[in-house]
Amino acid sequence: MQAQGKFSRNFIIGVSFLIALVLLYFGVNFLKGTNILKKQNTYVVMFDDVTGLYPSSPVYVNGYQIGLVNAIKMHSTDPIQFAVDINLEGDYRIPQGSYFEFGSDLLGASTVSLIANKEVSKLLSPGDTLHGRQKADMMKSAAGMLPRADSILTHIDSVVLTLNKLMSNPMWEQSIAGIGSTVAQLDESSKSVNAVMASIRKDLPTVTQNLTAVSNDLKEVTAELNSLELQKTFNAIDNTVENLKILSS
Repeated sequence: MQAQGKFSRNFIIGVSFLIALVLLYFGVNFLKGTNILKKQNTYVVMFDDVTGLYPSSPVYVNGYQIGLVNAIKMHSTDPIQFAVDINLEGDYRIPQGSYFEFGSDLLGASTVSLIANKEVSKLLSPGDTLHGRQKADMMKSAAGMLPRADSILTHIDSVVLTLNKLMSNPMWEQSIAGIGSTVAQLDESSKSVNAVMASIRKDLPTVTQNLTAVSNDLKEVTAELNSLELQKTFNAIDNTVENLKILSS
């Protein structure tokens, strides 16, 4: 009876230990982001540099997570290349001619992105090897922009100091007052010009009527002059002058 109780206690301890191991296994994979209950396809990607890349780094395609980095190891024949095992969830298959890009975002987190080749329909098989590329590091790009931003801020600070000195000068208020006086004079001149133009517009119909009347009078005078026999009168005067010349001779 005592031996049976001891066996029962050891059995319970053993089962509990196995359950703890199973829970530990599931827990570790859960923390790594690996879902062992889902089907996964593994591909090998060759990178020249894996600085900042770690197992469990997410893998995206067009911003959607499709898997995780499973393992990173040095290539067996080429020591300057690294073989990265990538697990893709579900039945996701990679078209031939696709590649992976590795880089860091603005927060410094490492990400791997699949650049799928959409021009082919033939798919790679799980376990195939792809080439990886290093994309531009956003942190390095931002760091490269900092000196230029610092230079711009220095120039802005210089401009602000110059404006402060200019506005603190006593002549500044006098200049502003002079500008205000000039603007007021221009406003008065504009009002005077507007008044003159209004007067001209008001008198313009009368002036036009007077000009029309004068033009009509000139037409009448011209018509009367045309009706006179001026040419005959001029001829008679010429004859008279000739006769006077004859008589005087």
